[in-house]
Amino acid sequence: MYAIELPSDAAATIPVERRGHGRILFEAVGLGERTIRGRIEESGFARARFPLSGRRRRALEAVLINTGGGLTGGDTSQTIIRAAETAQLVVTTQAAEKIYRSDGAVTGIMVDLMAQAGTVLEWMPQATIVFDGARVQRSIQAEVAGDARLLLVEPVILGRTARGERFSHGELVDSWRIRRAGKLIFADGMVLEGDISAILDRRACAGGWAAFATLLLVAPDAESRLDAVREALGLPDDLPDHLDAGVSAWDGMLCVRLLARDGAPLETAIRRAITALGIAEVPRIWHC
Repeated sequence: MYAIELPSDAAATIPVERRGHGRILFEAVGLGERTIRGRIEESGFARARFPLSGRRRRALEAVLINTGGGLTGGDTSQTIIRAAETAQLVVTTQAAEKIYRSDGAVTGIMVDLMAQAGTVLEWMPQATIVFDGARVQRSIQAEVAGDARLLLVEPVILGRTARGERFSHGELVDSWRIRRAGKLIFADGMVLEGDISAILDRRACAGGWAAFATLLLVAPDAESRLDAVREALGLPDDLPDHLDAGVSAWDGMLCVRLLARDGAPLETAIRRAITALGIAEVPRIWHC
């Protein structure tokens, strides 16, 4: 989950026919005491693997792989995931997703999740690293049944912090829309463009820090976990150095906002929050 030093550019302008387009659709189905794979479709650079070492409880763990090694301007990534018939599914990624500098075109990332009645769906990818000059538009939408549980964990690191890079120009647009039983219950959006360095330096925005994450739990008992998560993060008065956080709960949801100097304190805080929830574990591939 760290912003490591990698080359940020490919060539100057990439021909349209060489843009990458990945799409994956898969379904997990509950079968007695197990969760098994259902329908799977893969195209472009998008792949999913289901390591036996990732199994815990009765959950099935899916690891998403980008065989192209990252995304750049004009590339698109679409992920469609369905948890059906009492399935318990954990979805993560093989590595941090890197969004490279764009030649002008926008990178599109679309995530579509569905947790049907009686299911558990945990969406916990490793960090998205946005390189300076990247232009990315991401949308996350989810449909959750009234008695289902959905956990979303999305970390973002702005720039390759290991080499002192900042995300000073480019574009980052992020949109979340979560529906429960067909009703919109959570809508969130962010737009970073223009003089991004000046925006991020504002104390009311990021105070110059480069890493942030949102953790959202949608579940009938989500509000009961508020105090445990706050205590695990050190709220209100014992936050660790290089970390700021806020936690709130309402209407069957719990939301954690994290802001950190870089990826290291951010990952530590995410691990603490997940553990404090008492319903999920950090995906094993995060330890690699």
